Amino acid sequence: MLIGEPVSSLAQLEAVIAELQKTKRILTIKETELQAVIAQADEVSHTDALTFLPNRRQIVRDLQNEVLFSDHYGTPLSISLLDIDHFKKINDTYGHSVGDDVLRKLGSELRNHIRYPDTIGRYGGEEFLIVLPHSTLKAASEQAERLCAYVRSLLITSVEQEIVITISIGIAQYKIHREDWETFLNRADAALYQAKNSGRDRWAVAEE
Repeated sequence: MLIGEPVSSLAQLEAVIAELQKTKRILTIKETELQAVIAQADEVSHTDALTFLPNRRQIVRDLQNEVLFSDHYGTPLSISLLDIDHFKKINDTYGHSVGDDVLRKLGSELRNHIRYPDTIGRYGGEEFLIVLPHSTLKAASEQAERLCAYVRSLLITSVEQEIVITISIGIAQYKIHREDWETFLNRADAALYQAKNSGRDRWAVAEE
């Protein structure tokens, strides 16, 4: 204490410092909470609310990033566009809530049966898109064959209904420096329709 300094002034200063420190701690906590809210909101904006898989915007962004990587490094890249066979019939027969259960449970099963670093997202409706970095048509075809067989063996239970489903898959390998991501995706889509037109419950490869 300085000679002649009033005790009350020093006490007031210490109180102000203590209050500032308390305010700083509160602001730090609030900032942490805000960052958590922002991160959660960002995750929600990129997640499909029904299946909890990446939504269309996110899986397309993943595809675009992998196309850029493939162009830059010359690494192979394949995609699989997957569709539930006769899904409209499920909705018409059992109702949309059962249809939602089928989508939710299939999304979970698919996510658990693809290998890292492959990613899967809900592309729209009953369609799912799988992005397979560093993968050739052979690897994508092996995965498609495995997924078709696995889904065929599933028994999905919803509202006391036991439902068996099948899937069709269209596969394409990226033509490095010779196409853009939209053309790439359109080729997989054409292969998907080929699989469906050939009888469903199968996979088809896009024409080179």
